[in-house]
Amino acid sequence: NGQTLFARDPDRRFMPASVTKVMTTFLAFELIDAGKIDLAQIFTMSSNAFDNWHRVGSTMFLSEDARITVDQLLHGVTTVSANDGSVVLAEGAAGSVDAWTSLMNAKAAEIGMRDSRFYSPNGYPDEGRTFVSANDLVRLASAMIKRHPEKFRHFIGQEMYEYDGITQYNHDPLIGRVEGADGIKTGFTNEAGYTYLGTAQR
Repeated sequence: NGQTLFARDPDRRFMPASVTKVMTTFLAFELIDAGKIDLAQIFTMSSNAFDNWHRVGSTMFLSEDARITVDQLLHGVTTVSANDGSVVLAEGAAGSVDAWTSLMNAKAAEIGMRDSRFYSPNGYPDEGRTFVSANDLVRLASAMIKRHPEKFRHFIGQEMYEYDGITQYNHDPLIGRVEGADGIKTGFTNEAGYTYLGTAQR
């Protein structure tokens, strides 16, 4: 119902690390509903994306020129925190990472995220140019759950994902351990530290 049970510095800005991918996921959900992309649509790993993101941080281990559906990319982003998958999704849907981040920021403004700015689709260290607040992340999660409940259940909180013969497990510390927990996203970089955005239903 929107009631806040506890808050500490809820408007303080901080670096979200891979929790950035929640906005990438939400934006993809919005574009799917608008008919601008489709879950069955196939995107191709560009040479630029491969050169910059092959095996960088958490990945789906996408090969050069890999052809992959939007559904597979979103599972990679939400379950195994795929940096490479985030970039392939951004380039395929918007034409470039810069165009995608412009859409991320426009969507953030639309839902009232006043203390957030995105400069990448995946939250990889960028000297603090990408930042969020706790209040803004709650707005983002609430919008995702209310607008896209079926997609939320399909993509969020999965325990593992297999792509191209490689099985990886979700790093979410609450799934299967806390009653009603259904994910959303973990993150870590040396720059940001540990970050987490999650939900539970009881």
